[in-house]
Amino acid sequence: MEMFDRYTFSFLREQDIPMLYDTFVAAFADYIVPIKITRKEFVMKFKREGIEATFCVGAFYGEQLVGFILTGLGEWQGKPTAYNAGTGVIPAHRGHQLTKQLYDFLFPKLRESGIEQCLLEVIDGNTAAFKVYQSIGFGVTRALDCFRRPVGELLLSSEEPMPVVELKQAAKPNWRAYTALYESRPSWQNTMEAFRRSPDEKLVIEAYSEELLIGYVAFFPRTGAIAQLAVQQGYRDQGIAKALVRETVKRTIAPALLFLNVDKSCSTLAAFLERIHLKRFLTQHEMLLSLQ
Repeated sequence: MEMFDRYTFSFLREQDIPMLYDTFVAAFADYIVPIKITRKEFVMKFKREGIEATFCVGAFYGEQLVGFILTGLGEWQGKPTAYNAGTGVIPAHRGHQLTKQLYDFLFPKLRESGIEQCLLEVIDGNTAAFKVYQSIGFGVTRALDCFRRPVGELLLSSEEPMPVVELKQAAKPNWRAYTALYESRPSWQNTMEAFRRSPDEKLVIEAYSEELLIGYVAFFPRTGAIAQLAVQQGYRDQGIAKALVRETVKRTIAPALLFLNVDKSCSTLAAFLERIHLKRFLTQHEMLLSLQ
C-alpha cells in the first residue's frame, strides 16, 4: 500500500469484490450511458473478461474505496495483455488525478509479471477520460460501434427468398474454422476466450451450404448479446447473416438484441446490422499502450 496525498492505493483481494461492486455502482451512477448491473452479473463480468482481483487497484480515502481499475489478464494479438475492464471514481473524489495515480501504482506490477501492453475502450464523447488516457500514453487503435434494438422492431422477415442453408447448433464450437470467417478481430469481451470463460448460458449456431461451414453466430440467450457474427466472404449479402440472426432471436429470451464493439471498419457487418434496424447507440475508441 502506498500513500499519495490523502489517498492510499493497494491491490485488491477476492474478498473485496462485494465492496468493489458497491463502488462500481456509485462510480457509474452518473455515467454517459447508465450502467445497471446486479451482483451476480458483476461476478460474471469478472469471469468473462478475465478479471483478476489481485491485479485490480483500489484508491482508498481512509477506509472507503473511492476509485478502482478492474484488470483483466490474457493475450491480445499474441502478447500478454492487461485489459482495463472498468475505471471508476465516485463523484465526490473526482478531480484528484486518481486514474493516473491508479495506473502509476499498477504499471510496476504489470511489468514484473511480464505483461507487455495495456488495452482499454473509452466512450466517444467522454473527453475527460480520453485526455487522461492519452496523457498516460495510450493511443487509439480503432473505433468500435455498439448496436441495440428491441426484437420486435428488427427487420428480419422479407420477401426475398431465403438462402438454402442448414443451421445447426454447435455441440463443440470450431473456433479455428470461425477465425477464417472474420471480417475483423473481435473486441476483448467478445473473443473466443471471453466467450468460453463466461459462466452465462451461451450458444453457437452454424450455417452450412452442402456441408461447407459458411457462417456462424455466437450469443448469450439470457441477455440477447451477440459476441460474434460472421459469414464467409463470397457468401455475404445472400441472407445468411439474416437467417442466423433470426435463429438467434428464436432462442433468445431477452427483449432486445445487443451487439457491442463492432469494428467500425467492418463496413459489410455494420451495413447489415443497420439494414435489419439494429440501431447504433454508442461509439468507443479502443486504445493500446505498450509497456516495453
